Amino acid sequence: MAAMWSVIFYTGLAVAAFYFILLQPVLKEKKEQRKAVQQLKIGDEVITTGGLIGEVKDVVVPAEGPTEIILEIAPGVRVRAVTDAIQRRLSTIEAPAEGARPAEGPASEVTRSGA
Repeated sequence: MAAMWSVIFYTGLAVAAFYFILLQPVLKEKKEQRKAVQQLKIGDEVITTGGLIGEVKDVVVPAEGPTEIILEIAPGVRVRAVTDAIQRRLSTIEAPAEGARPAEGPASEVTRSGA
């Protein structure tokens, strides 16, 4: 009889350890990601789970179905994405101040090496 209780105890201990070590951090991260996506606004730069980087141009909330985000991935190229496809927000794009010039130097240049 004591052996049965020890098996039940160790099984419960294993389940609790699984929850606190593996499952809880994943659930917490997913909750934070969902909260960040809900706070998206026009002008934010995001990356999708597919690796596309784009600027949020519009947020569409239909009566039924998932919330959609219109992303501009290149000048004049807009795509629709559901909020579940947004991996994270990269930054908030702000309009440049009057008279401000873009940064110059190696960080702003795009170079290609090779043939």
